[in-house]
Amino acid sequence: MKKTLFTLFVCLCSLLSFSQNQLNIPTTLPTEFSNSFTFPLGSKILIELKENQNGKYEYRVLSIEKIEEFYSMEEKKTLFVENPRENTVELFFIGAFYNDGSEDKDWNTLLNLRNNLKKPITYKADIKYYFSDEFENTSIVGAFPGTNTNELWRHKIDYITLYDFEIKTFNLNSKSE
Repeated sequence: MKKTLFTLFVCLCSLLSFSQNQLNIPTTLPTEFSNSFTFPLGSKILIELKENQNGKYEYRVLSIEKIEEFYSMEEKKTLFVENPRENTVELFFIGAFYNDGSEDKDWNTLLNLRNNLKKPITYKADIKYYFSDEFENTSIVGAFPGTNTNELWRHKIDYITLYDFEIKTFNLNSKSE
């Protein structure tokens, strides 16, 4: 009985660890609508959102382009197209630097996002640092319509998984005393 339970436990653990290593990185574009995709560092991504019920979205990946160069935080050049496609979100997941990038402390990982919807959105993200085998959840600020938003991390991130896009709601009835 102990051998059977132990064998079952080992099988379950191996299945769980195997499923955690599966990355949902789009290879055929455009993708089908889904709730979650994973993107590697050095990616220019265009996603299209489709609203479901209760202010939730599914999304599909329309395009991914590999980006080799790094982004200068001081130059602040615009990365986005001049005339964006409606109901899309443009994302740049890239390495970025301050100053001339000559010191380690000058380097960051940047997620630069522009919301091309007519509604504010929020979403969730899990990141995988280069020094870790596990993904971990990270905080996100969300994005208003027509704005670009920067998420910045001090360490190199190999992958980011974006999921649970929804309309950002605001509590206007909060009481202040």
